[in-house]
Formats: sequence, structure tokens, C-alpha cells
Amino acid sequence: ADPDESPAARFFVGTIPSLIYSGVEHLFGKRIISKIEKFLDRSLQIAYLIVVLGSWSIVFAYGYPAIKKSRYISTNHQYAGYIVFIMCMSSWHYACQKSPGHITNRTLPLFDHYQYDNLLYTNRLCPTTKIRKLARSKYDRFSKKHVPRFDHFCGWLNQAIGEQNYRWFLLFLMVHVFMCFYGSWALGRVLYGEVLEKNLLNATFFNAVTGAEVKADYFIIFHYLFMKYFQICGVFILMSVMSVVLGVFLMFHLYITSRNMTTNEFFKWQSFRRLHRKEKYKFEKAQAEGKISSDNGIGSKVESVSKQLSDVDIGCTGPMVAGPVQEGIQEDETIDPGLLPGNIYDNGIILNFYEIIFPLSYRGEAIERFNLSLNGGYGESNDEQNDHVHDHRPKPKSI
Repeated sequence: ADPDESPAARFFVGTIPSLIYSGVEHLFGKRIISKIEKFLDRSLQIAYLIVVLGSWSIVFAYGYPAIKKSRYISTNHQYAGYIVFIMCMSSWHYACQKSPGHITNRTLPLFDHYQYDNLLYTNRLCPTTKIRKLARSKYDRFSKKHVPRFDHFCGWLNQAIGEQNYRWFLLFLMVHVFMCFYGSWALGRVLYGEVLEKNLLNATFFNAVTGAEVKADYFIIFHYLFMKYFQICGVFILMSVMSVVLGVFLMFHLYITSRNMTTNEFFKWQSFRRLHRKEKYKFEKAQAEGKISSDNGIGSKVESVSKQLSDVDIGCTGPMVAGPVQEGIQEDETIDPGLLPGNIYDNGIILNFYEIIFPLSYRGEAIERFNLSLNGGYGESNDEQNDHVHDHRPKPKSI
């Protein structure tokens, strides 16, 4: 359940971990705990550097001499490799450094672009920051920031992904997908050249244990190459696997971008559709059994279904915990959820990508709104934040 709404969830997610943390801190001291926290926060970044730099070290130490000897790949790829390496590390470093945006009382006007859809987002105060919770925003407990157009928290970057840095996250993904495909192809050419050069497909091998002659097949040739070029084969397999994994991950993000959805919203929509189908089935079954009529005054209650959605932490692969539904509809209550609503933030594929490449908070209207707030022409008091919706927000196209 959402800790913002459920006292029980708040107790298990907030109170108990806080008590445990206080006890451990008292036992070991604040300085040691602080160092451990910093290391854990950056553990995936360290893992990234070990894997990527380690793989590139193998490419430079073993792959480049093999490329130089091979007649089946141009030596120009040695120079191209340096460029790809620089692109890889630069995109990672840049994505790590770029902020997703930070909503505070001061910057709230800068990020106040979107209407509330009263489905995934409603006009209410953020329980953590005590400021108005803007549509599409979310408080991220890892970065301890209220992030505009929150997508997910990426441990490989140790950074929340949101409105102002999603484009750099996409660039980081694209560069690494290209790097893995290119590296797989280049090392594959080196290994394939070895097969042709030594005519391994027609070679005869000897069993090291029995001494028997064995005719070549693909498994034996792979085993031979793996033993002779262990380091190159290891990186080749790693890059081939990551080409597929990262390629699928990139396709997912390009898909949700084309629909103007975030990772957070994609999984919320999945949950909402399941709940909508469940309530629709209950209603139609009760109607068929004559327990209710279509004109019994229940009407469409999409909002009642949406109240059951949980708001949990979102990582690269989706929700980090599977939260149960919140209390919204009693088990013995039957409602007509109405038609499945559409995503009001979807403005068409061209405008959706344009919104990512040129974030709304960097545009003139948002900057003008922010400057007005500095001069007292925009601001709202804390008492007004919970029930006041500005009319200046652009109205997205409804589907």
C-alpha cells in the first residue's frame, strides 16, 4: 500500500526501518554508517565501471592486436574503438551528473505544466515535502528529491530520471546499445577470421583425454576459440547478451516516450487496467444475475478504481516492491467503472519526442512563469496549495 495513505504501510516502510537504522547508527557510529551509505549508494556505479572498464581493457590489450593481425577486419576499427570508448564514458558521466529537476516551493512554478488527470494524479499535498504534488511528479526516497515528470531511479547512474535529464538517459542508453552491437560485430569478425584462416570447419581435432580423432563441429570450434581466445570470447559473449538486453530496454523507453508515458506511469496504467477489468467483470456479472440494474444510479466511477493504485518506488525494471492495492472499493461493493479512459498527456509521437528533447521547464513560458513567481506574481501559499489548480497549464490532447 502507499505509505502516504496507509498508517500500516507507513509503520512497516517508515517507522520500523528508522528504528533499525537508529540502533545500527548508535552501535557503529555516524561516521562509519555514513561511509557505508555512500559506498552502497554508488555500488552499482562501481559495478558499472568494473565491467565496462574491464571489458575495454581486454579489448585494448587483446582485441586490438588480434584486429591488427586479422585480414577480415580493417585496422581503422582500432581508431573507431577509441571514439566509441570516449562516447561511452562521456554519456555515462554526463547522465550521472545531470539533475532530473527538483521541485521546491521556489521552483514549483517552473515545473507546473501538466493537468491532473484525476486518475493517476490528483491535486494534493506531498506528505514528505508538504508542497503541492504536481501532476506526473513523485518524491524519490533514494535521491531525496521531489522529481518532476518522474520516470524511475537508475542505480547504474545513481540518479533519479525525470523531466530535465530523461533525454540524457536516452542518449546514454543509445550509445551503450550501439557500443555493444558494434563491439559484438568487431570481435565476431576477429573470431570468424580465425575460423576461415585456419579452415577450422574442415579441421580434425584430438580428444585430450582419449586421444581419439574428432571431426570439427560448431561446438568443438567454439570450445577451441574459447580456450585460445578466452578474454576476447568472454567480452564477445558479454557484449552479445547486453546488445539484446539493452536493445529491448531501449525499445521499451522509445515506446513509452512515443506514448508520452513514464516508467512510473506505464506500470501504474498496467495496475489500473487490471483493476478496471476486475471491477467491470464484477459489475457485468452482478448485472447478469439481476443483483443490480444499469440505471441504479451507480454511474461511472473510474476515480474509485484509481484510488486502489499503489505508489511504490520505481527502478530500471519497474516497481521495486509489489504493493497491494489501497482501500478504494469494498469487496462487497459493486460499481460500474465506466469506459477505460485514455492517457491525456499523449500529444502524438512527434510532440511527445519534442517534449523529451526540449523539456517544458526549459521553455520560455515556464521561465516566464518562474520569473513572475520571484516577483510575487505567481506564488501560492501553503494553505492554498492543496485545493488550487492554476489555469495557465497547457491542456494536453485527450485520447
